[in-house]
Amino acid sequence: MKEQTKSRAVSETNLLIHLNRILDAYDAELKNEALIAENTTLKNTKIIHRLDRKDRHQDVQDACQIHDLSLRESFLQSCEQLGIPPLAMTYFLDRITSGDSELIMRNLGIGPTGAVAVAEALARNASVKRLDISLNDIQDKGAIAVAKLLEVNSNIVNVSLSENKIGKDGAEALGNMLTVNDSLLRIDISRNQLTDEDIQFFSSVLQTEDSLSSLDVSHNSLGITGGEYLGEMVALNSSLRELNLGWNRLGDQGVKTFCVGLNENRTLEKLDLCWNEIGHEGAKCIASSIEHNGKLMVLNLNNNRITDRGMEKIAKSLEFNDTLKVLKIGFNLITSGGACALLRSLLKNSGSAIEEVRMAEVEINSSIKELYYRLKIRKPRFQLLELSTASGDLYHFVKPQNPMMVLDDYLKRNQLNARRHGVLEGDEDCY
Repeated sequence: MKEQTKSRAVSETNLLIHLNRILDAYDAELKNEALIAENTTLKNTKIIHRLDRKDRHQDVQDACQIHDLSLRESFLQSCEQLGIPPLAMTYFLDRITSGDSELIMRNLGIGPTGAVAVAEALARNASVKRLDISLNDIQDKGAIAVAKLLEVNSNIVNVSLSENKIGKDGAEALGNMLTVNDSLLRIDISRNQLTDEDIQFFSSVLQTEDSLSSLDVSHNSLGITGGEYLGEMVALNSSLRELNLGWNRLGDQGVKTFCVGLNENRTLEKLDLCWNEIGHEGAKCIASSIEHNGKLMVLNLNNNRITDRGMEKIAKSLEFNDTLKVLKIGFNLITSGGACALLRSLLKNSGSAIEEVRMAEVEINSSIKELYYRLKIRKPRFQLLELSTASGDLYHFVKPQNPMMVLDDYLKRNQLNARRHGVLEGDEDCY
């Protein structure tokens, strides 16, 4: 029972299932085998044996299914010898025999050996489309096994290997896999402390990759050189739609080299650069990419070191951009002045696609309110979110009931003549 106490990430239901399997007497197994032997027509039929117990909840009874009793004891012994928690592998077998399209094995403590066992069992599986074995300490050995699995199994299209202590050998095995696998759509290798050197080969393979649409390499240790490698990748890659580089160490220089490639990219739609120590120089390069990229729709720049000067550069670029829909630029060093610069630029661009701007920790003032309501008249779907009040509370804009009343109020407060601005009461040409 020692192994059972080690695995804490398994549900109570699966714990009861496993305990029932070990504690049930062999006579139940023998009775079932005798029943099969008597009925020759069932010899080639897949039998599901129910191990019911009256004191259990009905949901637990329904989940208690054993698909191959003859292998139970040898299976448990093999798990113990290999150091794999039996609960994790029991859960795994239950999932693949149920035919689920998603196999979520997050934080089950399977380790490198368990990853090899899972990979071998999935080699010929046709039902699993999404595989998540994150937070399992599979290391390079396990990553190599998963890479080999993906070379032969084209049904799996979404893989998460996050937080597994994967290094250079594992990353390179995954790169080699991408040279032969043309069905994988999403891969998550975040939280593995990958360095610039670790990611070099993987990035170079992605230059010619034409199927992968989403890559998450956040929470690693990528710096200036890593930014260069990834920039060379996005310049040539024609399939990626989402790229998460958040929580790395690119800094201004790493972002600068990355943006050289981003300027050439015409497929990337979502880019996350949060928590990358980006300052004014990095913001200038990002502004250039916003102006020239022509495809980016969602950009996350939260939690960097961007000041009003950097914000002004980004704002200026948005005067010429007609694709970006969502901009997250909160938790920087931006004041209400930088926020106003952004809103003025959006007003200047009649073709702007911006629908949502998030500026956490920027304090609201009357100028921001006025610019926001002017934008709201032109673009009813526009949202300005996460601003703060002077006391630090979250500010929520009140939706105006009548946009024409807001405009009229603005003209009166600024002592503007309605006739000069083409707003004539009773003028049918204006309506």
